[in-house]
Amino acid sequence: MPERKLTRGIGVAVAAFAVAATAVPSARADLGTGWGGGAPTIASIESHVEIRVSESGKDGKHLTSVGGSWDPPACWYEPQYTPEEFDTVFQQILASLSGAMGATAKAQYDALKADQDFHRGQDGRWWGMVKTKKAWDLPESAPCTQKAGIVWVPTGNPPAGMLAVTPLMLSRLAYGATKLPPPSVKLSPAPDRQTVNLPTYVSFEQPIQPVSVTASLDYQGVSIAASTLAVPVSLRIDAGTSDASPAMCTYPFTKSGGGYQVDSSGAACNVTYQRSSRGGSYPLTAQVTWKVTWTPSKNPNASPANPLPDGVTGGAPQDVVVREIQTVVTG
Repeated sequence: MPERKLTRGIGVAVAAFAVAATAVPSARADLGTGWGGGAPTIASIESHVEIRVSESGKDGKHLTSVGGSWDPPACWYEPQYTPEEFDTVFQQILASLSGAMGATAKAQYDALKADQDFHRGQDGRWWGMVKTKKAWDLPESAPCTQKAGIVWVPTGNPPAGMLAVTPLMLSRLAYGATKLPPPSVKLSPAPDRQTVNLPTYVSFEQPIQPVSVTASLDYQGVSIAASTLAVPVSLRIDAGTSDASPAMCTYPFTKSGGGYQVDSSGAACNVTYQRSSRGGSYPLTAQVTWKVTWTPSKNPNASPANPLPDGVTGGAPQDVVVREIQTVVTG
């Protein structure tokens, strides 16, 4: 079955369709078609994908990927209209046009009507190009490379070369929406009570919770999802000065209830300052590495879990004041 695609070839009538379509919400024409002014524009056409973030990830910061990127796309195609809806939308637009523009649009409408009546009675949907939602707060991604338009897509058979919404693509959105809490480690002794040649133990006030994000689409007969799960795997502590031995230590996280914890009091490696901060302080920093996986479902804990690039988060430096205790030995 040949595909029918409306593109910039319709000229000014297409641009008028895009502008006028936003004024007929009763027919869901606010989704638009992706056309605009003879060049692709998707400024007002947002996706119907929903993104849900676990409570533990709502106050974090975007992760920094390690060993690769999994950036979300800037735009893609999603189902927009049934044949009946697209026919209705087009008729509403025609009613608002006149002159040469109206004649051109009417010719296009008649062509679609004659060619299988907008595909009435067939298994599929009209798909249009969409963009990410501002509310998702995704990191900046590459420019949109999809040609704007609206395409008839038989169920399960997107045309070659069209970036269609899939679980794999949704995993990119979920990864881009993943925010991880910055590490806030507890030091013992306290940051303002460090002493030369005594080890610095680190732990967390509360276990760190895993972070999950689910991106799902349940619209116009398409129901798909992808979920990411980020789990803390290691903590790196940097003393902030070469006057420490060791100046850096890395610890694995261990399961603690529903979260993950580090307690270095029994570890073989603990940052040990060898010189006082001489009236100032050293900027001790902590960085957590997270293992990230995804599943093609709304369950981030489903199996099998597919690997994604690790993520790292760092906290603000802690000012560590180190003093030297003078010991007087008398005989």
